Amino acid sequence: MRILSIAALGLVCVLAFVGVQGVNVVEEEQRNTALSANMNNYIDVVMIQVGPWMNANLVPMALPDVVEGFEHRPILITYHGELALTNGVFHTIHSVGRNGNAMMHYDRQLLRVTVGGNIRQLGFTYDYSAHIMDLGPSGFVDVDVATMTFASEFIIDMTDFYIWMQDFRLTNMGNLSIRFRGNVLVDWLTNIFVNIITSIFRNTITNVVSNGVRDFLQATIDDMNGRLRGRAITEQEAAVLVEQLKKMLTQ
Repeated sequence: MRILSIAALGLVCVLAFVGVQGVNVVEEEQRNTALSANMNNYIDVVMIQVGPWMNANLVPMALPDVVEGFEHRPILITYHGELALTNGVFHTIHSVGRNGNAMMHYDRQLLRVTVGGNIRQLGFTYDYSAHIMDLGPSGFVDVDVATMTFASEFIIDMTDFYIWMQDFRLTNMGNLSIRFRGNVLVDWLTNIFVNIITSIFRNTITNVVSNGVRDFLQATIDDMNGRLRGRAITEQEAAVLVEQLKKMLTQ
């Protein structure tokens, strides 16, 4: 299943070039002409698979423990405390969709594919404990992130179907929904905790998730490249791959 989605991405590139442009790859190589194509329709088909694929292979992902200090001054006295988040787990991805236009650029036997992805409704859980004066509430917190948007770029060498990831980065994070369970918190503590958790997710956890997704994709690409290393794809095999993808797109 891990290989399927990345393989489908490569096959989509082939079909986009052959089908959308309506030209022969070899002929264009001989002409030494660069071509570009919009791949939105094809990438949308691939993205339908990516959400279940990531849920099956990427999550659950362990998250780092975090401790943040805070202070509260209601009138004259300043209270100092700290909030600890432990046993964190990134456990759910609802779906993945395309973000912006997916483009392919072909030049000198290289396919450069730029794809923006939008991971929707990510679910996280942390145990929490706080220490402030005589208060020591603890419990667990559910955090839902509406979206995380990524930009990525892949290059495919058409001579041997070797794929490498040129770029992958987080570009935006959506709104957070935070729910505390296991203990009733006073309003001022709830507000402080929400602010701390929001800051932690925007400054730390999103980078952990982004790096995790990038490393997972890179491992998948390495696995696929290892299977194909040193083995050029024949014209007949390429034709079979294209036909298989056409069948998938028409189902």
